Amino acid sequence: MTATMRAVVLDAPGPPEALRIRELPVPEPRPGWVLIRVKAFGINRSELHTRLGLAQGVTFPGVLGIEATGVVAAAPGGEFEEGQQVAAMMGGMGRTFDGPLDGADPHPTRRP
Repeated sequence: MTATMRAVVLDAPGPPEALRIRELPVPEPRPGWVLIRVKAFGINRSELHTRLGLAQGVTFPGVLGIEATGVVAAAPGGEFEEGQQVAAMMGGMGRTFDGPLDGADPHPTRRP
């Protein structure tokens, strides 16, 4: 794994151009957290409210991201296996901590 990642960062509320892609250090997951190698993510209404300065409790700068899919890169608590496909949603990402980092869902992506 590389030491850096690309992330959508918002330094302060503003127009769509305020969203910047930056290289940041890969976070070190704590026990109970999951580091996800993101394959896809969404920018939805919650991020729109954050970008416009309407979201409560948000501090800047911040890495936006409430929903993402990908594979587990690390799970120090052992809740998930490395390489396991996961989806992350809600749980404070992009608001109380930079996201996507936590909130992985162990449900398989295959349909019956």
